Amino acid sequence: MKHAFTDLNAAVFVLLLTIITCGCKDTNNALPGLTAPAESSSQRNTPSKAAPQKPLPLAPGPTAQPAKLRANDSAIVDGDTLRAVGFDNSIRLLQLDTEELLKDEDLLFAQKDWSGYVASKTTNKNQIATYGTPLGNQAAEFARDFFDGIEDIYVEYESPLRTRDFFGRHLAYVWIKKSGDATGWLNYNIEAVRAGMSPYYTKYGFSELYHDAFIAAEAEARTQKRGIWAPDAQAYPDYNRRKKDWTERASYIQTFRQRFQNNPDFIELGTDVALSTLRERIGQRVTVFGSVDRYSPSARPPKIQLSHRYRENLVVVATPPVKFPTNQVNLKSGEFIYATGTVTLFRGTPQIEFDANSKLYAGKNPPPAPKSP
Repeated sequence: MKHAFTDLNAAVFVLLLTIITCGCKDTNNALPGLTAPAESSSQRNTPSKAAPQKPLPLAPGPTAQPAKLRANDSAIVDGDTLRAVGFDNSIRLLQLDTEELLKDEDLLFAQKDWSGYVASKTTNKNQIATYGTPLGNQAAEFARDFFDGIEDIYVEYESPLRTRDFFGRHLAYVWIKKSGDATGWLNYNIEAVRAGMSPYYTKYGFSELYHDAFIAAEAEARTQKRGIWAPDAQAYPDYNRRKKDWTERASYIQTFRQRFQNNPDFIELGTDVALSTLRERIGQRVTVFGSVDRYSPSARPPKIQLSHRYRENLVVVATPPVKFPTNQVNLKSGEFIYATGTVTLFRGTPQIEFDANSKLYAGKNPPPAPKSP
């Protein structure tokens, strides 16, 4: 659809275009072997059929690869997970965290007594709970409407280091090309945020490709009181708390990647190459960065287990008389830490031997950045 602009509207549009495109990605680090869409950046635009107000001038980058959604209803798992033909696992959509689906007994309870239902799911005030809500069901329906009649999609990974999540699902942005639309491209991840189906989810890091677009999309959803931001929404009531926690975690991850990602002696757990890199460093000293799954001070020897993948924690072990300096870091589950030590093998699996020269650093107080040669 073509739009007619007055001089003032054109000026506003140019200003918006300038602001948003500041966060566009660097496409110099393309993954090899993937087919790029033919459209140039001058063709970018993202009007949402669920939220058709402000266009976001975006298009997929050269690493995006064509794919096809599965047929019938099997393509949509929920608001933040899709299935595509030929993919060995589902696609977990980056920067989204739609609420859980509400069904069975919980559905009946919530329909009868919403406040009582929420209270029953949030008894532990020290934890951020996840549970089914009507907005979870609405997000799944939004996804079905968005992809209605759509078979061809483009799947865009954010980094060659991070293509899988904790459970082995593909981590990606999903684009569609709208026939008959002059600008064409729609990024489902951004559109779901703009429609209020999810906040900009940063628990596992800020978007490296579309950060500014997600910020703008969430701001629009909040201003327009869409979805989870509606005053009467039957949704999680504690997004301010959630976003504060996610932003803090994202800042720790961002600090690591800015300072250490290109340093071979620093290894980020959760990445596709973490364990293979550790196997190549047997007998050498490294620093690993990750979040605590559990700390076992009474184990023999004491251990810190850092999250990597499902059933694949990395163990940091302190053989007596060496002790972990617990006064320097918080070893509570979910806390980010840096741990230095020597890579060894235990029953064929890499681990970190913590010794007298080793150190622990809190995520918020990282090691000093290495000096440039």
